[in-house]
Amino acid sequence: MPNLTSRSPLSPADKASFFNTHGHLNYRYTMLWRHKNAAKGIAYGDAICAFESCHIVCRVLMEFLGLGVKYTATGPVLVQKQKYFSVDGSTTDEVKVIDLGGTFAEISSVTPAERELLATVYHMAHKSTAHLTIGARFMKDAGIVHNCIPVVDRLLRENLYDVVGKKPHEHTK
Repeated sequence: MPNLTSRSPLSPADKASFFNTHGHLNYRYTMLWRHKNAAKGIAYGDAICAFESCHIVCRVLMEFLGLGVKYTATGPVLVQKQKYFSVDGSTTDEVKVIDLGGTFAEISSVTPAERELLATVYHMAHKSTAHLTIGARFMKDAGIVHNCIPVVDRLLRENLYDVVGKKPHEHTK
């Protein structure tokens, strides 16, 4: 599928809708933290759903921030991924951090250990939540997603919320 380097600008109302209490960003922010913050206080089935949503939203937010992975013989490697997916080669419905007034995350802003963590969690989200797999390479203990949450949160704050002067909102109830 083709990729685009930019998209048509969002209207001010469209931008604002992402930051609304029940907007995309606040829902994703809730998904990011829900399992880690409440895993011991929720039913097992709900914990599974919270974990899987947290795992996939780590990947979603990495892509939103302009990060992705490439594969090498030794495993996934974190890379800049700032292009937009397009079905027809001329339009996209994808929204990235720059469309909301933020900046793309830079790989240089994370430590080598964080790069490896982000790449591994991205890969694991792809393999464990987007497909049914067995024997997938480069998988780690699922608990590492909890280590990834604060890194993704920091990048989201540094590259969006701090830039536009807003705060994230987590739905806790």
